Amino acid sequence: MNNTTTSSSCVVLSWSSSTVDARTATLYICSIAVVIHALFWIQFSLCSSVRQKGMMWIYAYLLTDLFLLFRFFLFYFQRIAEVCIPTVARIYLCYFEATSKIYTNTIQSYILLALNVCRYIQIVFNRNVYLKHIYIIILVHLLMYTLPIVNIAFQFLVNWTQLWKQLGGTCDIRYTSIYVQVYNLILIYIIPVCLNILFLSLCIRFMNQTKSIQNQQIVNNRRKFYRKLLIQSITFYTIWFLLWSPFVISFQFINVNTVAGIATSSLNYIQVAIDPAIVAIIDVRFTKAWKAAWRKIKNYRQAKIHPPITTVIVRKR
Repeated sequence: MNNTTTSSSCVVLSWSSSTVDARTATLYICSIAVVIHALFWIQFSLCSSVRQKGMMWIYAYLLTDLFLLFRFFLFYFQRIAEVCIPTVARIYLCYFEATSKIYTNTIQSYILLALNVCRYIQIVFNRNVYLKHIYIIILVHLLMYTLPIVNIAFQFLVNWTQLWKQLGGTCDIRYTSIYVQVYNLILIYIIPVCLNILFLSLCIRFMNQTKSIQNQQIVNNRRKFYRKLLIQSITFYTIWFLLWSPFVISFQFINVNTVAGIATSSLNYIQVAIDPAIVAIIDVRFTKAWKAAWRKIKNYRQAKIHPPITTVIVRKR
Protein backbone atom coordinates (compact mmCIF):
# COMPACT_ATOMS: atom_id res chain seq x y z
CA MET A 1 0.00 0.00 0.00
CA ASN A 2 1.25 3.49 -0.86
CA ASN A 3 -0.08 7.01 -0.56
CA THR A 4 -1.79 7.70 -3.88
CA THR A 5 -3.66 10.73 -5.14
CA THR A 6 -7.07 9.66 -6.42
CA SER A 7 -8.17 13.12 -7.58
CA SER A 8 -7.00 16.71 -7.56
CA SER A 9 -9.03 17.45 -4.44
CA CYS A 10 -8.21 14.53 -2.13
CA VAL A 11 -5.42 12.16 -1.18
CA VAL A 12 -5.69 8.55 -0.03
CA LEU A 13 -3.78 8.08 3.22
CA SER A 14 -2.35 4.62 3.59
CA TRP A 15 0.60 2.72 5.02
CA SER A 16 2.93 0.33 3.29
CA SER A 17 2.44 -3.34 4.15
CA SER A 18 5.70 -3.31 6.15
CA THR A 19 4.47 -0.34 8.19
CA VAL A 20 1.18 -2.10 8.94
CA ASP A 21 3.02 -5.25 10.03
CA ALA A 22 5.39 -3.25 12.23
CA ARG A 23 2.45 -1.66 14.06
CA THR A 24 0.45 -4.84 14.61
CA ALA A 25 1.97 -5.36 18.06
CA THR A 26 1.08 -1.77 18.99
CA LEU A 27 -2.49 -2.43 17.84
CA TYR A 28 -2.76 -5.36 20.28
CA ILE A 29 -1.24 -3.27 23.09
CA CYS A 30 -3.68 -0.41 22.50
CA SER A 31 -6.64 -2.80 22.30
CA ILE A 32 -5.73 -4.23 25.71
CA ALA A 33 -5.25 -0.67 26.97
CA VAL A 34 -8.80 0.23 25.95
CA VAL A 35 -10.19 -2.64 28.05
CA ILE A 36 -8.10 -1.71 31.11
CA HIS A 37 -9.03 1.97 30.86
CA ALA A 38 -12.71 1.08 30.37
CA LEU A 39 -12.70 -0.95 33.60
CA PHE A 40 -11.01 1.91 35.43
CA TRP A 41 -13.50 4.55 34.28
CA ILE A 42 -16.44 2.24 35.02
CA GLN A 43 -15.18 2.06 38.59
CA PHE A 44 -14.82 5.84 38.61
CA SER A 45 -18.44 6.31 37.51
CA LEU A 46 -19.83 3.79 40.02
CA CYS A 47 -17.75 4.51 43.14
CA SER A 48 -18.17 7.96 44.67
CA SER A 49 -15.26 7.32 47.07
CA VAL A 50 -12.72 7.75 44.26
CA ARG A 51 -14.25 10.94 42.83
CA GLN A 52 -12.28 13.47 44.85
CA LYS A 53 -10.74 16.85 44.03
CA GLY A 54 -7.42 15.69 45.41
CA MET A 55 -7.17 13.16 42.60
CA MET A 56 -7.77 15.60 39.73
CA TRP A 57 -4.17 15.42 38.51
CA ILE A 58 -4.31 11.61 38.34
CA TYR A 59 -7.51 11.78 36.30
CA ALA A 60 -6.08 14.49 34.04
CA TYR A 61 -3.07 12.23 33.46
CA LEU A 62 -5.27 9.24 32.61
CA LEU A 63 -7.37 11.37 30.25
CA THR A 64 -4.21 12.15 28.29
CA ASP A 65 -3.71 8.38 28.04
CA LEU A 66 -7.16 8.12 26.46
CA PHE A 67 -6.21 10.85 24.01
CA LEU A 68 -3.11 8.88 22.97
CA LEU A 69 -5.25 5.80 22.39
CA PHE A 70 -7.76 7.81 20.37
CA ARG A 71 -4.89 9.23 18.31
CA PHE A 72 -3.47 5.79 17.54
CA PHE A 73 -6.78 4.25 16.45
CA LEU A 74 -7.71 7.34 14.43
CA PHE A 75 -4.62 7.18 12.24
CA TYR A 76 -4.41 3.37 12.19
CA PHE A 77 -7.93 2.78 10.84
CA GLN A 78 -7.77 5.86 8.66
CA ARG A 79 -4.77 4.38 6.89
CA ILE A 80 -6.11 0.81 6.83
CA ALA A 81 -9.42 1.99 5.32
CA GLU A 82 -7.51 4.12 2.78
CA VAL A 83 -9.80 7.10 3.31
CA CYS A 84 -9.58 9.86 0.69
CA ILE A 85 -8.77 13.05 2.61
CA PRO A 86 -9.08 16.57 1.13
CA THR A 87 -5.62 17.92 0.32
CA VAL A 88 -5.76 20.84 2.76
CA ALA A 89 -7.12 18.64 5.57
CA ARG A 90 -4.39 16.09 4.85
CA ILE A 91 -1.70 18.71 5.62
CA TYR A 92 -3.31 19.62 8.95
CA LEU A 93 -3.75 15.94 9.81
CA CYS A 94 -0.09 15.36 9.09
CA TYR A 95 0.90 18.20 11.45
CA PHE A 96 -1.44 16.79 14.10
CA GLU A 97 -0.02 13.28 13.71
CA ALA A 98 3.56 14.51 13.88
CA THR A 99 3.19 16.72 16.95
CA SER A 100 0.29 15.38 19.06
CA LYS A 101 2.11 12.49 20.70
CA ILE A 102 5.10 14.46 21.95
CA TYR A 103 2.70 17.26 22.98
CA THR A 104 0.69 14.82 25.10
CA ASN A 105 3.79 13.26 26.67
CA THR A 106 5.02 16.74 27.57
CA ILE A 107 1.72 17.48 29.31
CA GLN A 108 1.93 14.19 31.21
CA SER A 109 5.34 15.01 32.66
CA TYR A 110 4.13 18.40 33.90
CA ILE A 111 0.87 16.93 35.25
CA LEU A 112 2.94 14.65 37.47
CA LEU A 113 5.00 17.65 38.51
CA ALA A 114 1.81 19.54 39.47
CA LEU A 115 0.66 16.48 41.44
CA ASN A 116 3.91 16.37 43.42
CA VAL A 117 3.92 20.14 44.07
CA CYS A 118 0.34 19.96 45.43
CA ARG A 119 1.26 16.92 47.50
CA TYR A 120 4.29 18.76 48.91
CA ILE A 121 2.16 21.78 49.94
CA GLN A 122 -0.42 19.51 51.56
CA ILE A 123 2.12 17.45 53.49
CA VAL A 124 4.59 20.16 54.57
CA PHE A 125 2.24 23.13 55.07
CA ASN A 126 -0.94 21.13 55.86
CA ARG A 127 -2.90 23.16 53.33
CA ASN A 128 -5.63 21.80 51.05
CA VAL A 129 -4.68 23.50 47.79
CA TYR A 130 -7.67 22.00 45.99
CA LEU A 131 -10.04 24.06 48.16
CA LYS A 132 -8.03 27.18 49.02
CA HIS A 133 -6.30 27.74 45.67
CA ILE A 134 -8.76 26.37 43.12
CA TYR A 135 -8.36 29.37 40.76
CA ILE A 136 -4.58 28.93 40.69
CA ILE A 137 -5.05 25.26 39.86
CA ILE A 138 -7.43 26.14 37.01
CA LEU A 139 -4.86 28.63 35.70
CA VAL A 140 -2.13 25.98 35.90
CA HIS A 141 -4.33 23.61 33.92
CA LEU A 142 -4.85 26.21 31.19
CA LEU A 143 -1.16 27.08 30.98
CA MET A 144 -0.17 23.42 30.98
CA TYR A 145 -2.32 22.65 27.93
CA THR A 146 -1.62 25.84 25.94
CA LEU A 147 2.09 26.57 26.44
CA PRO A 148 3.29 23.32 24.78
CA ILE A 149 1.17 24.22 21.74
CA VAL A 150 2.75 27.69 21.65
CA ASN A 151 6.21 26.12 21.92
CA ILE A 152 5.57 23.71 19.03
CA ALA A 153 3.99 26.41 16.83
CA PHE A 154 6.88 28.81 17.52
CA GLN A 155 9.44 26.20 16.45
CA PHE A 156 7.64 25.68 13.14
CA LEU A 157 7.33 29.43 12.54
CA VAL A 158 11.05 30.12 13.05
CA ASN A 159 11.98 26.98 11.09
CA TRP A 160 13.53 25.18 14.04
CA THR A 161 11.24 22.26 13.25
CA GLN A 162 10.13 20.87 9.89
CA LEU A 163 7.35 18.49 8.92
CA TRP A 164 8.62 15.16 7.63
CA LYS A 165 6.41 13.14 5.27
CA GLN A 166 7.09 9.76 3.67
CA LEU A 167 5.01 7.71 1.27
CA GLY A 168 3.56 4.75 3.11
CA GLY A 169 4.80 5.99 6.49
CA THR A 170 3.78 8.09 9.48
CA CYS A 171 4.17 11.88 9.54
CA ASP A 172 6.98 13.02 11.81
CA ILE A 173 8.88 16.18 12.75
CA ARG A 174 12.54 16.88 12.05
CA TYR A 175 14.72 19.36 13.95
CA THR A 176 17.08 21.61 12.05
CA SER A 177 19.95 21.59 14.56
CA ILE A 178 21.33 19.80 17.58
CA TYR A 179 20.74 22.93 19.66
CA VAL A 180 16.99 22.70 19.07
CA GLN A 181 17.06 19.02 20.06
CA VAL A 182 18.92 19.83 23.29
CA TYR A 183 16.48 22.69 24.00
CA ASN A 184 13.50 20.35 23.62
CA LEU A 185 15.17 17.65 25.68
CA ILE A 186 15.73 20.10 28.53
CA LEU A 187 12.19 21.51 28.34
CA ILE A 188 10.30 18.25 27.83
CA TYR A 189 12.38 15.80 29.87
CA ILE A 190 15.14 17.16 32.11
CA ILE A 191 13.22 20.01 33.81
CA PRO A 192 10.01 18.09 34.71
CA VAL A 193 11.88 14.92 35.70
CA CYS A 194 14.36 16.75 37.95
CA LEU A 195 11.61 18.84 39.59
CA ASN A 196 9.46 15.72 40.09
CA ILE A 197 12.34 13.99 41.85
CA LEU A 198 13.04 17.13 43.93
CA PHE A 199 9.50 17.63 45.26
CA LEU A 200 8.99 13.92 45.79
CA SER A 201 12.24 13.73 47.78
CA LEU A 202 11.21 16.74 49.87
CA CYS A 203 7.89 15.04 50.72
CA ILE A 204 9.58 11.80 51.72
CA ARG A 205 12.25 13.64 53.72
CA PHE A 206 9.63 15.63 55.63
CA MET A 207 7.61 12.51 56.45
CA ASN A 208 10.73 10.81 57.76
CA GLN A 209 11.50 13.62 60.25
CA THR A 210 10.02 12.58 63.60
CA LYS A 211 12.62 13.72 66.17
CA SER A 212 10.65 16.79 67.29
CA ILE A 213 7.36 14.88 67.71
CA GLN A 214 6.58 13.63 71.22
CA ASN A 215 3.33 11.78 70.52
CA GLN A 216 4.16 8.18 69.61
CA GLN A 217 0.90 7.65 67.75
CA ILE A 218 1.66 10.58 65.44
CA VAL A 219 5.15 9.19 64.90
CA ASN A 220 3.75 5.77 63.98
CA ASN A 221 1.20 7.31 61.60
CA ARG A 222 3.86 9.39 59.88
CA ARG A 223 6.17 6.40 59.52
CA LYS A 224 3.31 4.37 58.07
CA PHE A 225 2.49 7.14 55.58
CA TYR A 226 6.21 7.51 54.80
CA ARG A 227 6.52 3.82 53.91
CA LYS A 228 3.37 3.94 51.79
CA LEU A 229 4.49 7.08 49.94
CA LEU A 230 7.94 5.62 49.36
CA ILE A 231 6.59 2.32 47.96
CA GLN A 232 4.03 4.12 45.75
CA SER A 233 6.62 6.52 44.38
CA ILE A 234 9.26 3.89 43.66
CA THR A 235 6.73 1.59 41.99
CA PHE A 236 5.10 4.21 39.78
CA TYR A 237 8.16 6.22 38.79
CA THR A 238 10.35 3.19 38.09
CA ILE A 239 7.79 1.88 35.61
CA TRP A 240 7.20 5.39 34.27
CA PHE A 241 10.90 6.06 33.63
CA LEU A 242 11.52 2.66 32.03
CA LEU A 243 8.58 2.88 29.61
CA TRP A 244 8.16 6.63 29.10
CA SER A 245 11.74 7.89 28.96
CA PRO A 246 12.96 5.95 25.88
CA PHE A 247 10.31 7.51 23.63
CA VAL A 248 10.65 11.08 24.95
CA ILE A 249 14.45 11.01 24.70
CA SER A 250 14.70 9.22 21.35
CA PHE A 251 11.90 11.25 19.74
CA GLN A 252 14.34 14.15 19.37
CA PHE A 253 16.87 12.13 17.41
CA ILE A 254 15.22 9.26 15.48
CA ASN A 255 12.36 8.94 13.02
CA VAL A 256 9.15 7.29 14.24
CA ASN A 257 9.10 5.00 11.18
CA THR A 258 12.40 3.32 12.04
CA VAL A 259 12.63 0.09 14.03
CA ALA A 260 13.90 2.01 17.06
CA GLY A 261 11.12 4.58 16.71
CA ILE A 262 8.41 1.92 16.56
CA ALA A 263 9.95 0.02 19.51
CA THR A 264 10.10 3.08 21.81
CA SER A 265 6.58 4.06 20.75
CA SER A 266 5.36 0.56 21.70
CA LEU A 267 6.97 0.93 25.14
CA ASN A 268 5.12 4.21 25.53
CA TYR A 269 1.81 2.51 24.73
CA ILE A 270 2.57 -0.29 27.19
CA GLN A 271 2.91 2.42 29.84
CA VAL A 272 -0.44 3.86 28.69
CA ALA A 273 -2.02 0.40 29.03
CA ILE A 274 -0.84 -0.27 32.58
CA ASP A 275 -1.26 3.26 34.00
CA PRO A 276 -4.79 2.61 35.37
CA ALA A 277 -3.70 -0.71 36.89
CA ILE A 278 -0.73 0.93 38.64
CA VAL A 279 -2.90 3.75 40.02
CA ALA A 280 -5.56 1.28 41.18
CA ILE A 281 -3.01 -0.97 42.89
CA ILE A 282 -0.92 1.65 44.72
CA ASP A 283 -3.84 3.86 45.80
CA VAL A 284 -5.74 2.32 48.71
CA ARG A 285 -8.96 4.15 47.78
CA PHE A 286 -9.25 2.17 44.56
CA THR A 287 -8.43 -1.07 46.33
CA LYS A 288 -11.20 -0.44 48.88
CA ALA A 289 -13.65 0.46 46.10
CA TRP A 290 -12.86 -2.76 44.21
CA LYS A 291 -13.32 -4.83 47.39
CA ALA A 292 -16.64 -3.14 48.14
CA ALA A 293 -17.85 -3.75 44.58
CA TRP A 294 -16.75 -7.39 44.75
CA ARG A 295 -18.61 -7.88 48.04
CA LYS A 296 -21.80 -6.48 46.48
CA ILE A 297 -21.48 -8.80 43.47
CA LYS A 298 -20.78 -11.77 45.74
CA ASN A 299 -23.77 -11.00 47.97
CA TYR A 300 -26.00 -10.54 44.94
CA ARG A 301 -24.95 -13.91 43.48
CA GLN A 302 -25.51 -15.65 46.82
CA ALA A 303 -28.94 -14.07 47.10
CA LYS A 304 -29.86 -15.43 43.67
CA ILE A 305 -28.60 -18.94 44.45
CA HIS A 306 -30.14 -19.04 47.94
CA PRO A 307 -33.23 -16.83 47.89
CA PRO A 308 -34.73 -15.98 51.27
CA ILE A 309 -37.32 -18.47 52.52
CA THR A 310 -40.63 -17.00 53.54
CA THR A 311 -42.45 -18.85 56.30
CA VAL A 312 -46.22 -18.72 56.24
CA ILE A 313 -48.03 -19.40 59.53
CA VAL A 314 -51.56 -20.71 59.22
CA ARG A 315 -53.72 -20.33 62.26
CA LYS A 316 -56.43 -22.88 62.93
CA ARG A 317 -59.84 -21.59 63.89
